[in-house]
Formats: sequence, structure tokens, C-alpha cells
Amino acid sequence: MRRWVTYSLLFLPIYLLQGQDIFKFSHIPVTGKENAVLVLCPGMNADGSPFLKEKPWIDFAQKHALGLIAINYTSDPKKMYGSEKQGYYWPEQGSGKALINEIKHIYKKDLPILIYGFSGGAQFTGRFIEWAPERIVAWAAYSAQFWEKPTAKITKARGIVACGDLDGLRWQPSFSFFYSGRELGLSWIWLSRTETGHHRSGKLEDFVRLFFESEIKALRNLDDGAADADIFADLATGNLLTQEEVEINPALAVPFRTKELYEAWKNIHAN
Repeated sequence: MRRWVTYSLLFLPIYLLQGQDIFKFSHIPVTGKENAVLVLCPGMNADGSPFLKEKPWIDFAQKHALGLIAINYTSDPKKMYGSEKQGYYWPEQGSGKALINEIKHIYKKDLPILIYGFSGGAQFTGRFIEWAPERIVAWAAYSAQFWEKPTAKITKARGIVACGDLDGLRWQPSFSFFYSGRELGLSWIWLSRTETGHHRSGKLEDFVRLFFESEIKALRNLDDGAADADIFADLATGNLLTQEEVEINPALAVPFRTKELYEAWKNIHAN
């Protein structure tokens, strides 16, 4: 599968910030037919290019005419996890602009963005969606250790907040972020992965792709003037809720566009 991977660092400048933050990227070849771009964000200071060798991500991008980019960002962990709050987790410090510029450079236009991040990549994702809200089509953030509380500026695009139920340091902060978003009335899905610690999950990523596909289809349906009402599930039991039940505590009601998406969520969510 190496033929699919083009390392943009071979012909693009490496973005540097404060002499320590390094922003590099890789992407699959451009077709000229891309109508959006999917950005994949690995764990802290990791190289995301292995994502681009994985058939499920490549097939998904080809099916939906998406560009496919993986980030390879590096910052000083002591400053990211210390009181300084410095590093690529905060897009306003340079990492966000680097990604926006990279997309424009590769595709020659400002494409809409779908973004998925795991661990350190979820740290970046959870902040990028508030830094560039108008660019986001859909997003998913899996297993971040700490988050900023969402504000009214955050994207109105739908998203997934997920964490393994055995990922002790990250589960509660992730759930709190989800709950704060739902209190703002945002259409977010919470997914607690069953018997899972701090590692990637193939089943979770299958669900993320199904979710992204539902959002791509929803955009097309909206263009046609059609939009079905959401269905809601109880976060604790997984059971479907009536509208009256949703109104009792909407922050604990998980919204889904389709029954298919709900059933897929129920199969992997730890109640």
C-alpha cells in the first residue's frame, strides 16, 4: 500500500514554532475530484502516516471523493502537559494554521474538513473544531486526557466524543466534555468503548466512518430540502427515548440521524 502515501514533507516546508514545534503531513495522491478532506490525527507526537496504509481509511476516502491527510506534529510534552499549555494541542499557536495552509496547498482550495483524532490527536481535534468551526463537516475525538470546556463558538457540526471504559485517566474528562456540549444543545454522540483501555479500536473506527458517512449523506439531503428528525437514546440504558423523555434531561440523550447509526452505537457502547 505504500504507493498511496505521498510524504508532503519531501516538497513542502516544515512549519516551525518557537524552535520546537514541528508540523509535518502526509497524504494520498490528489485526484482533483475531492469535495472535502478527512484529517487523521494520531497519538501524542506520533507519525500519522500509518493511517494512510490502512485499507478502511483509503476505501472510505475513495468512496466519498475525500482527500486524506495525516498529521505528524511534535511538541515538548512537558510544556503541553504542564502549566504553560504550549504546543500543537492548541491550534491558535500555529498548528491550526499549518493544517489549513496544507489543505490549501495540496488541493488548491479551502475544502471542508472531517477530522478524527486519537489520544494526543483527540487533544488537537477537540480544540481545532472550536478554532475553525466554519470548516468542520463532522468530527470524532477518542480518548483525550484533558479538554477545554466548549463555548458557543464551537462548531455546530456533529461529533463523537469517545473513550474506553477502562481508560481511567481519560474517561471522566472525556465524558465531561461531551456533557458540556450537550448542555449547549450540540448534537454530539457519547461512546464508551466496552472493556477497552488506551489504544485504538477497529470497531470504534468502523463506527466513526459510519457516522462520517451519515453526515456526508445528510449534507446532500439538506441540499435537496429533505431532513428527517433525529432519534434519541438514553445514555445509561441505550434504549430509545420518546420526545417527552428527551426533554427531562436532554444532556443525557444521545442523538442519531438514522436507526442504522443508533444500532451500530448500541452494539459497541458500554452502558
